[in-house]
Amino acid sequence: MIQARKLGHLVLKVRDARTSRDFYTRALGLKVAHEDLGRGAVFLSFGTQHHDLALFQLATGEPPEPAQPGLHHTAWQLGSFAELQAAYRELRELGIEVESTIEHNVTRSVYFHDPDGNRVELYCDMVEDGFDAMRTMGPRRDELDIETGAIVGRGKEYVR
Repeated sequence: MIQARKLGHLVLKVRDARTSRDFYTRALGLKVAHEDLGRGAVFLSFGTQHHDLALFQLATGEPPEPAQPGLHHTAWQLGSFAELQAAYRELRELGIEVESTIEHNVTRSVYFHDPDGNRVELYCDMVEDGFDAMRTMGPRRDELDIETGAIVGRGKEYVR
């Protein structure tokens, strides 16, 4: 059986490579590893891999309907809840609208959209052994007060 080690990188189809490059460098702190805007290609990295995210200017038209197959979201890990809180404040300062802040049992998350409507998640782990916690507790989707860490309203078992 093939056993991949980890997710190596993501590639997104975007409408405007320059706009998306600017968004991901500001919102996530990625650095440009290589770009060829004439061909609509940008490769972004956190500085250790050749690229963590590639942007190809290929997309046209409106985003797909929510129930259609395709990308649901990209998720980017932060080191702690304090880092997640700071990222939330920084997103707001950058004028990036935050869609939701969620407690998932195993993680705490902040969701927002990139310029093409792709959903982006910043998260921090909240348990030591994520695999065991997911198997025993499962995920949840509860509204989270990002400033205090309190659960605002109990949601449902994780559906999406």
